[in-house]
Amino acid sequence: MADVPERVGLVLTCQGMGDCLFAMAVIKKLRQDSKGQQRFDVITHHPELFRSCPYVEDVYSITDEAARKSYPHRMLKLFELEKLPHWAMDTFDFISIPLGIGQLSFREKQLEYFPTEPDGAQVFDVLLNTSITWPSRSWPQENWQRLADALTRQGLAVAVVGKDTASNADSMLKRSPPLAGCRNLVNQLSLDQTFYALRKCRLFVTCQNGLSVLAGSTDTEIVVLDMSIEWSKRAIYRNENPLHKVTYVKGGCGVYCAASDACPLPENRGELRCIPEYPKVADAVFARLGLAQAR
Repeated sequence: MADVPERVGLVLTCQGMGDCLFAMAVIKKLRQDSKGQQRFDVITHHPELFRSCPYVEDVYSITDEAARKSYPHRMLKLFELEKLPHWAMDTFDFISIPLGIGQLSFREKQLEYFPTEPDGAQVFDVLLNTSITWPSRSWPQENWQRLADALTRQGLAVAVVGKDTASNADSMLKRSPPLAGCRNLVNQLSLDQTFYALRKCRLFVTCQNGLSVLAGSTDTEIVVLDMSIEWSKRAIYRNENPLHKVTYVKGGCGVYCAASDACPLPENRGELRCIPEYPKVADAVFARLGLAQAR
């Protein structure tokens, strides 16, 4: 009789959707390294991300105490903030190194997402995510509106995507405000339909957040506003290349301090110079679209 594979519980402690998506590649690596001797169940804040994932057997909410108690002998914790400096590391490596499997190769860092719903998304030329989170990782709304106006004047179909989410871990309401002249899809789409919409559009523009990681599981052109956290630490790997069809737009500060509310550099007097100015973002957006801007 063949040996029965060991069932291993993976407790994914991160609350951010993007961090959970980074973990998927690590779980795939664990499964491959086990050579069929282990099967993995995931216990997470975002069970919906793993419902159709082929690398796991069962998925449970992190609030499911019965599930957590069912792996007394074999349970691994993923995403332990106390072990390594998350803000200063590649997120894939931050998850994989404490597990003893080392750094993932560029090929292994491929982002993936597995939807369960049929594709019902509309097609738009450009999708914008007007994310408001920490001051150091939010672009001014007047800049988003200015960019939207410039795009719609070109005759492009533009929509705003995202979800207003109360984050207990970060003690904030994360919002994505609508924009005049754009289709408002905020809070209107499931995660699967958001994925399909991202996959169909010509360009996605966003800050460095969970939706930028979800977009990384598609082959869509992306512009990411890279601010207080160095882009290479949250890199979107596709085709073994962190710059495949993506532009990271940085502000005027070369120090990646990971600050949230105010700049810690005395010479900046609290001003967040890491936030990119409008012309720099607009240039990147229109370059990715292959269009000339009206000046």
